[in-house]
Amino acid sequence: MTLEEALNRYIEEVSRKKSSQGYDRDVRLARMIQDRLDASQSLDEISPLVLSRYRDLRLKEASLSTVAKDLELLKDLFRVAMTQWGLALDGNPANAVMEHGSSLGRTTGMAPGERLRLVAACDHYTNPILGLVIRIILETGLRKNEILSLKCADIDLAHRICHVPRIQLNAPRRVPLTKSAVKLFRRALELEDRPLDTEWVFYGDPSRYGDRKPYALDRVFKKVIAKARLKRIVFDDLRTEAMMAMRAAGLTEGEVAAITGSRHTRISRKAPEYHVERLLERLDAVWPETTLPEVVVVVTEEDPGLSDVQGDHAEKTEEKRNSRRTGGAFGQPRRF
Repeated sequence: MTLEEALNRYIEEVSRKKSSQGYDRDVRLARMIQDRLDASQSLDEISPLVLSRYRDLRLKEASLSTVAKDLELLKDLFRVAMTQWGLALDGNPANAVMEHGSSLGRTTGMAPGERLRLVAACDHYTNPILGLVIRIILETGLRKNEILSLKCADIDLAHRICHVPRIQLNAPRRVPLTKSAVKLFRRALELEDRPLDTEWVFYGDPSRYGDRKPYALDRVFKKVIAKARLKRIVFDDLRTEAMMAMRAAGLTEGEVAAITGSRHTRISRKAPEYHVERLLERLDAVWPETTLPEVVVVVTEEDPGLSDVQGDHAEKTEEKRNSRRTGGAFGQPRRF
C-alpha cells in the first residue's frame, strides 16, 4: 500500500467519523503530507529518517504546533494500518521520530504575579462575564468550548456539580465544583442585566435575528491581555495552570484527569473509578478557597471597554466623523 492510498483510506474510514472540523483538518494535513513526501512510496519504505527529514523541512515553513499535528496524523495512520488493516510493518516509524524540544510547549505555569495581573485586567473590563469565565477556568480546568457551552440547567449549585455536555470528541461528564467555583457560578447566574430569553450561563449580545449565542471570548481576551502586556499568555495556559495547581494541592493524576477530562494523562488500567462525590471530598480536603480580589467593574473614559463588535463599530464610526470634521485638505476644516 502506498502512502497516497493509505492516506485516502484513512480519510474515508477514520476521519469520516470525526467532527466536521476534525475531518477538514485531516484532509488539509493529508494534502500537505503528500506534497512534501513521496506519495508513491510504500508504507514499509517510510523510515524514521524519512520522517525526521520531513519534520525538519516543515519546521522551516510552519509552526511547531502544526508540525506536531502532522506527526500525530502519521502516527495514527501507521497504527491503523497495523492494527486494523493487517499490514505487516516493522513498527511505527512516527514513534521513533524525536519531537523538537520546543514543540512540547511551556512546561512551567504562569510567572509569579501573572495570574493576579490577568485576573485584575479581566475584572477591569466593562463586561463582568470575562472575569467570571477566567476565574472559573482557573478553579475547574474546563476547556473554553466547554464553559461557553454551559446552560443554566447544567449547573447544580446545591450538589456542587457541573454537567458538561458532549462537545465534539469529548464525552459528557460531571465536574465537581470547589466552593469558590460555586460562588462564581452563582454570581454569573445572578447578574443584574441577565436577559430572560437566554439559557446560556455566559451569554452574548443578540444577533440581528434576535437570537443569542454564547459569549464571544477570543477577541475580547486578546484585547485585554494585549493592554495588560501579557501577550505571552494564551487561553490554553489557564487550563494548564488549573491542572498544575491541582497537582500541587495533592490530587493524583487520575483525580486531575477525572476533573478536567484530560485525554493526555496516562492512567494505569488498575486505577479506581473516580466518582464525583469522592472528588468533592478530596477537593474540600486539599483545595483552598481562592484569595483573589472581588469582581469589580471599572469603567474609565480612556478605555470604554466595548464588549461586542457593534460597540467597536460605533467607536470607529465616531472616529471617522471626527476626522471628517477636522481632516480637510492640508489639515484645514472641511466646508459642508
